[in-house]
Amino acid sequence: MNTTRRDFVTLLAGATGALVLLPVACTTTSSSSSSTSSSSSSSAATPDPLALPLVPDGFEALAFNRARGNAGAIPDGYRGAINAADGDQNALGKHLPWVPSLAAGVVPAGMLPLMWGDPAKGYAAHPNAAPTPEVPSGHWYDWIRVRKATAGDAVEREARFSAWPASAVGDDGRYAAASGSDVTADKGKGTVYLVPLPPDVKAGDVVRIHAHCLTHGEYVDFVTVPA
Repeated sequence: MNTTRRDFVTLLAGATGALVLLPVACTTTSSSSSSTSSSSSSSAATPDPLALPLVPDGFEALAFNRARGNAGAIPDGYRGAINAADGDQNALGKHLPWVPSLAAGVVPAGMLPLMWGDPAKGYAAHPNAAPTPEVPSGHWYDWIRVRKATAGDAVEREARFSAWPASAVGDDGRYAAASGSDVTADKGKGTVYLVPLPPDVKAGDVVRIHAHCLTHGEYVDFVTVPA
């Protein structure tokens, strides 16, 4: 007997009492498919210029912060400085974190000391200033976020600094002086920021620092937690 495919399905359904659905082919027009594919490809090929790196592999701090700054992480009024001939030393480098060596007992357990503008790399030191009529916001880092440099899950911890030269009530960040006890000396360039480490970070780990200068915007770099 010559039985068509549809006849066979009908017989099968009657024999089993089950609902048997024939496969249906879905088609789209070539123009719609091409448009969607092009859009997806374009989106995938255009990374977010403000995205943060997870690990330091291939990371170049000056180039990254310049590109991110020009994309909006740094205020318009400071972009001329970061793009100037001396921008690496006096604008970008000045805002990148480094870990100073301090006397024993200065850094509480579980905290990381940070300064801005590493002189060993030829960068200008970052000054700090309380609010003035000219700069009512003041000039210091008001938040600093620390995250273990891993592509996997990690805890990011934020330290707040709502005042300078002394922390305000409720702040979880603290200040220290790189030498002596006066954080305001030399225009505040010797200010050390003490930030709490995330619970999954230990000595020797590399961490990402993402911090915000009240006057000059956001900066990103990686440092190693000292022993």
